[in-house]
Amino acid sequence: MEYGDVQSMELLVLMVSQDPTKNGVLAVQTIRNNIMASTVLASTAITLSSIIGVLVRTSSDPSAAALVVGNRSATAVSVMYFAVLTCFLLAFLCNVQSLRYYGHVSFLVSTQQPETTEGEVVGVEYIGRALNRGSYFWTPEIHLC
Repeated sequence: MEYGDVQSMELLVLMVSQDPTKNGVLAVQTIRNNIMASTVLASTAITLSSIIGVLVRTSSDPSAAALVVGNRSATAVSVMYFAVLTCFLLAFLCNVQSLRYYGHVSFLVSTQQPETTEGEVVGVEYIGRALNRGSYFWTPEIHLC
């Protein structure tokens, strides 16, 4: 993620903390849209992984070999399917982690900030870091899908 993206994420959290009645809805909707997009991509990645699993199982069928471009030996086809399957499963895992962080940020932004055991309030920096972590997992999932 680029430095400007990190700054804009932290600015979003800062704006919400300064005037939650005015900017709270914007922040929650932005996070909700990211959660929805991650959910769709996670579902797509796991569905494509399942389809690839079925193709690997039926790869002895000559019609399945027509889907492969290049070397059509059994070993090469298996390696190709495994590589694509690995990419989709990694994309799924990145989606799950992104959803985890975005859900956490959504709760932190939309609720009153609780005090910790030391009497400190959960800071804007903490929420910004959690939002950035969700974005860090969002970036590779987009490149893998």
